[in-house]
Amino acid sequence: MGTVFLTRQPLRFCDTDQLGHINNAVYSVLYEAGRVALLLEAGLLVPAEGHAVVLARLEIDFSSEMTWPADVSIENAFHRIGNKSLHVRQRLLVGGAVTSRSSSVLAVIDTTTRRAVPLQNAWRVVFERWLVPDFS
Repeated sequence: MGTVFLTRQPLRFCDTDQLGHINNAVYSVLYEAGRVALLLEAGLLVPAEGHAVVLARLEIDFSSEMTWPADVSIENAFHRIGNKSLHVRQRLLVGGAVTSRSSSVLAVIDTTTRRAVPLQNAWRVVFERWLVPDFS
């Protein structure tokens, strides 16, 4: 069983909407920041190696609003490691309280052919560090 990868982002005043809370579109940006930090830590986002990661699916369940100013903790884990895909689960927390949950599917593609490629065994070993099947 792996561990959850944690990163943090500050909320910005420009993230607020007319009601004074963080706009729903910003949640997606925060989740992207978490996924990118995780993939960088895993060593997968290295363009010179001819691979890239693309988002194939994204779901967000909102449970409470966020307001500025605050720092957001982003919890990230691989829920499942497929043949050509990575299933990611994430949560946003402010002050220890969960504000939303996300589920996404990432595909690793060859940057020349733009097609999904099988995950290399060496990548799987690294990903398993953050494989938490029961994370929700």
